[in-house]
Amino acid sequence: MELRLLELRKAKNLTQDEVAQHMKISRQAYALYETNQRHMNYDSLRALAELFAVSIDYLLGGAHKNAENLTDEELRLVRDFRELDERGRASVKTIVEFEYSQVRKSKKKAVG
Repeated sequence: MELRLLELRKAKNLTQDEVAQHMKISRQAYALYETNQRHMNYDSLRALAELFAVSIDYLLGGAHKNAENLTDEELRLVRDFRELDERGRASVKTIVEFEYSQVRKSKKKAVG
């Protein structure tokens, strides 16, 4: 089974060491995953899918990049959102909720 680890890691501009730290394993252990010389357990697959914001299916070579079929821009926004602290997340949520309420209001006016 051909994994997409190298492609995904390079797309995020991460080193093997940075990915290994995220997974709490050694760089050497991660390198074995990336070169398909060692198989991952479910927890490792899940951690990598979360890090790269893709589905486990896509990570394992499947066709679907993410379960929600998000665009690259949407995926980038989700990854950026995850990096924010609580204050930053609260600010983003406030803005999104306000903008969404404006869209709903204009749709109601158009219908009514």
